[in-house]
Amino acid sequence: MKLKERLKKDFRLWAQSLADLFLKRECVCCGRLLDAFESGVCTFCLAELPSSFTWTSRESPADKTFWGRTRIEKVTSLFLYKGKYRNLVYSIKYGGNIRLAARLGKMLGEAIAEEDIDFIVPVPLHPRKKRRRGYNQSEQICRGLLLSLRKKNSAIRLETRVLQRTSFTKTQTRKDRIERWDNVRNAFRVNGRRLEKLTRDKSSPHFLIVDDVLTTGATLDACATHLHNSRSCRISVATLAYVP
Repeated sequence: MKLKERLKKDFRLWAQSLADLFLKRECVCCGRLLDAFESGVCTFCLAELPSSFTWTSRESPADKTFWGRTRIEKVTSLFLYKGKYRNLVYSIKYGGNIRLAARLGKMLGEAIAEEDIDFIVPVPLHPRKKRRRGYNQSEQICRGLLLSLRKKNSAIRLETRVLQRTSFTKTQTRKDRIERWDNVRNAFRVNGRRLEKLTRDKSSPHFLIVDDVLTTGATLDACATHLHNSRSCRISVATLAYVP
């Protein structure tokens, strides 16, 4: 490690240790006090992260979510959405923990095997909801994911304008499968002009649509359907968590 990089790392650890004297920093999963080098989640909880292993097969339970619906090449989720690990998503989505989003997004990117992805597309929020929250959690996950995927493909791009949310839908949390689909099937649109500009020189571009959690797949299904209807393309999906 170069001297300048080592000094920057030492300074960050020193600054974090100083902040710990005044701010109580706890693991979002177990509540344990974090060490200076830990961020958001402790080393112990990360070591026991319930991996989904969706990347080991093209017929994982997550892949089967979309069978008979939208054409999806591969679904990759980092961990199972259960127990205390649900707090990871909650902290990112409602707690403003964008650093944790980027960190887990980077881990997700390391698990994705596909190297021919052209564009990473976060599931968009309605502008009103984004203003209220201050950020799009899926976009923050993408920023970490991009760091990993660019090691495999330097040409990959994060694209936030090709897919747009047009209606302010209610939360999906307490809805069943049919209600979730009815809630989002007309909630998105594709910016055709932007899509044409992006893919002008590509015969079948490969999009990676990214969200925080895969439950019934209704939101991701709607996004993928709109892209498929607008352009001959390939689509894969990536989420931090998967509800088994």
